[in-house]
Amino acid sequence: MPFEPKEVSDQSFTNGRLSKTTERWASRNAYAFAIVGIGTCFVVWASAFIYKSSFVGIDGRRYFCLIDDAMISMRYAWNLSHGSGLVWNPGEYVEGYTNPLMTLLMSLPTLVFDKVDAVLAVQIVGIVFVLVNASLIMSIAEHLVSGQERYRRLFLVLAFLCALSYYPLVYWTLMGMETGLLAVLLSLGVLAALRYAAYQRPAQGVLLSFSLGLAFLTRPDTLVLAVPIFVYAFFAARKSERSPSLYSLLAMVGLYAAFVAGQELFRWGYYGEWLPNTYTLKVSSIPLSSRIENGIKFVTPFLEEVSVLLIVVGAGLVFAFRRDKLFLVSIFVALVCYQVWAGGDVSINWRLLSPAVPIMLVLGVHGIFLALQHHVSGASVARGYFLRTPTSLRRHVPGFLACLLVLVMLLSVNLRFLPEIAMLRDFTDVRVNEERVNIALAIERFTKPNATVGVFDAGAIPYYTGRPAIDFLGKADRRIARLAPDPSGFPKMEFFGRKINNPGHNKYDLGYSIIELRPTYVRGFVWGGQNALSWAQSEYVMVVYKGTILNFHRDSEDVRWDDIEAAREAGEAALGAPIHTSTR
Repeated sequence: MPFEPKEVSDQSFTNGRLSKTTERWASRNAYAFAIVGIGTCFVVWASAFIYKSSFVGIDGRRYFCLIDDAMISMRYAWNLSHGSGLVWNPGEYVEGYTNPLMTLLMSLPTLVFDKVDAVLAVQIVGIVFVLVNASLIMSIAEHLVSGQERYRRLFLVLAFLCALSYYPLVYWTLMGMETGLLAVLLSLGVLAALRYAAYQRPAQGVLLSFSLGLAFLTRPDTLVLAVPIFVYAFFAARKSERSPSLYSLLAMVGLYAAFVAGQELFRWGYYGEWLPNTYTLKVSSIPLSSRIENGIKFVTPFLEEVSVLLIVVGAGLVFAFRRDKLFLVSIFVALVCYQVWAGGDVSINWRLLSPAVPIMLVLGVHGIFLALQHHVSGASVARGYFLRTPTSLRRHVPGFLACLLVLVMLLSVNLRFLPEIAMLRDFTDVRVNEERVNIALAIERFTKPNATVGVFDAGAIPYYTGRPAIDFLGKADRRIARLAPDPSGFPKMEFFGRKINNPGHNKYDLGYSIIELRPTYVRGFVWGGQNALSWAQSEYVMVVYKGTILNFHRDSEDVRWDDIEAAREAGEAALGAPIHTSTR
């Protein structure tokens, strides 16, 4: 008899341990299932995005096309991988790209595949970038909740979801811009800074400098982001018990500086310039006051669009202040300030601002969890409800509320993009990409290899034709880039109330680019306050082929006029005088 209670006690203890072990395994399995499930859903959606952004050309083949700036990089990459060098036109050494590392990565698929499949490969790599960034964001989130087991896995799952769910970041990445690669390197640098500040391990310091150095090669203007990251890593580490030596800190800066110096020396040796031509185009001759005014008008709609997120993050920072959270917010602030200084951008999809948004979304999720943990669960109404609710349900109410609030936050930052997310509306620039590719196909049919193409949009048409090109807006033309800006340039977008100028699209000289250089093909004859259309009436012929408008120089020997005549006789083409058409 004396042993019976002990047997019962041992059995209860064993059952209790088995129950906890089973519960722990179930929690881990649910966590893994959630991550794999969300990742799989994203891959399926992204694959549909890539397919929906493609189209069938006038030759009957399906084509893929990136955003036009990315197609400029693809042309550089194609020329590099095919022996002509890192140039837009063979023999012309002008740095007309802003993303050296991304351009080099693009040269790998252009070496292996044809032009169409190389573009598709870049889009598929974009899916990988977004997933890798989501994994890094989840690691950053884990730093914020280290040691806090309750709802830890749910918090990480929501962080992973947030990193995959900001549409502008996904859009730019899948459309071939360096945005996704930059987000990966930025998140890696931030994570390395957090870990270096916590543990002072030299390997983390090397990773920090290396990731920021690669970010600089991806976009040189990420120099402004390196400052707050290094400052946080240094001061946080110096205040710890195992404070690193000054020499180790200087070595980290030195490693990063080697990337900067290496890129500058390469530019000088290869292009003969200390600054990229795109910087000259977008910044030179534009007063700082004008750029700041333009930049403020540009970022204001963005800040309004993410205002709910900013309120949540701000509240979380004020009521539960932490130095690492302030550091994460400083990355976002630095990027916004840089965008103001640079004078805004031509896109309404926040190309330069989107890489920092996933970090802010994680801070927003963290703030929501803190609010539920410290306020909602402690309120008298909540306590009364929980007392009336079975234990198994009661445990899940805060988690359910957290999920609901996070979804509301995600909805708020993506509200404008919902029709595109649901694929109920064409993605931005898809139809104009189709027009550009069809123009390139027609040019390839009706011109000889030495024909020149004059364009405002310097990506898809030069890439798919492979013809020598003339860039009317100066990304690949030093002469145009050094002109004074014309505020009457590229039409001001209605999204901004037609209040801002468009950097990178307000320097041009049609008298030089069209009348003096006389390209074989001209995209259009009107831009801003300049109009060469009356002159073109006697110099160019408009050919309409399968709905595609082509303007060919009437005296050019590089035009296959016999083929055009044959197409006209077959009812596929019509001739006329040039007209004013939209070029974007």
